[in-house]
Amino acid sequence: METRSDWIKSLSAQSRTIAGIAQGAALPEVLYRDPVSREITEIDAYNFSNDPEHNQAFARCFDGLASKGTDAKALGKSLTDLTNGGTNTYGAICELLTYVWLLDRNFPFEIQVPVTDSEVLNPNGSELDGRLTDLSPGTFFDVKGFGFQVALVERLKKRLEKDIPDTWIAVEGSWDVSVKTMQELLSREYGQLVSELKQTQRISRGVLQFIKRDKKRLQISPHRMNPYQLASENAGYMFKFAKQFCRKEPFILFLAHHPWVGGLSLNSNFAKYASDFTRALSRRTFIQFLNDTSACFDVTKAEASKLLSAIAFLNISKIPAEPGKAIPQLRLYLNPNALNPIPQMTIELLTWEVPHSVFCDDFSCDNY
Repeated sequence: METRSDWIKSLSAQSRTIAGIAQGAALPEVLYRDPVSREITEIDAYNFSNDPEHNQAFARCFDGLASKGTDAKALGKSLTDLTNGGTNTYGAICELLTYVWLLDRNFPFEIQVPVTDSEVLNPNGSELDGRLTDLSPGTFFDVKGFGFQVALVERLKKRLEKDIPDTWIAVEGSWDVSVKTMQELLSREYGQLVSELKQTQRISRGVLQFIKRDKKRLQISPHRMNPYQLASENAGYMFKFAKQFCRKEPFILFLAHHPWVGGLSLNSNFAKYASDFTRALSRRTFIQFLNDTSACFDVTKAEASKLLSAIAFLNISKIPAEPGKAIPQLRLYLNPNALNPIPQMTIELLTWEVPHSVFCDDFSCDNY
């Protein structure tokens, strides 16, 4: 499948809901692969559209949401975003595979919930991805794709190789850098980076080293990663999403990760890397800023840190083809200082699972 219409046709054959949406909406065509050069231009859309297991999960998700009475307009937007390419596709993938995880667990929830400025920190209000409705008034949640710095390093590497033809770029040194640093290298510092690499073989940007080499059939490039250093460099990362933190109700931030877009480190847990990093990052979010009086919308950062009730790292790469099989791993970290803590029943429903596939930590032993 190389176009939006190809993907929608395939999904329609597996889902009555998607077939109905497709009949009522003429979406503009999107090419996932250049017809002349054959270069894949929309990598996420191309990879996911051509994977049967994920497509079965998407189909099951749309049908499951429809059976719950989800508004047709919301479902139409999800299909549009999923097949559109770019960041829209990855964002929709994260949302839909989180929804299907909840559906497979028969967890009651609703999606695309509008909220006002009196309910969230955003002065303009917002539309949250969902609300868990097992208890009244429920626990709000939002879903973000969590590729983190590995995805940004890979994006930067590919961009450099495209702008400096016939070269292979190695990114070595320590990859324990902040997302902010990577975003700057991809934006305002990118031009200077390219210019210097064209003139020399090796340059440095902090702890990162960029090395230009001739292309060969096999290339090897070492780098270092320390989960605690990476958490320290990105301690304030969660506050990027503070505008959606709820003022008076429990709020969970789901961070969905997949190896196809964010590297293998979070999904393989080699040498406990993923467990150590996610716990360290969550602990810093909940505890490090308790005395921080800097502004975060109309509250302090200390106050905002208490409005994030929990962080849920969800591995969306193991969605089963059929309900009842092994389901993805969840790491749920509860804020020990939350003003609006997650109800115990909700926690138990979220963490009820086959042994060893769900981890939950409330930091009760190290809340300082």
